Amino acid sequence: MAKTYLELQAKEVAKEMVDAMVETMVDKKRQLRTIDSGAQVISKQTGLDLDVSKALLKSMNGNNVTQIRGYSKEPEHLRKSKIGKSNEPKK
Repeated sequence: MAKTYLELQAKEVAKEMVDAMVETMVDKKRQLRTIDSGAQVISKQTGLDLDVSKALLKSMNGNNVTQIRGYSKEPEHLRKSKIGKSNEPKK
């Protein structure tokens, strides 16, 4: 059965929301945001409670979050140096 326009549009909006949340989580991991500011942004992006957003960000640390995006935004010359190592990024 063919998907309706609204179903396709809802799927695209959900993907954009998840991508925005992942970028906020990456900002927190890279210490560009505090837990409070990151939680506020995630709460606005997703509609989650502020407490839930804070708990999500608090559970993240450098040891349990690796390559959260599933791809790397690193320049090519930095990716080349990691080829064959455990931290090799996906393109």
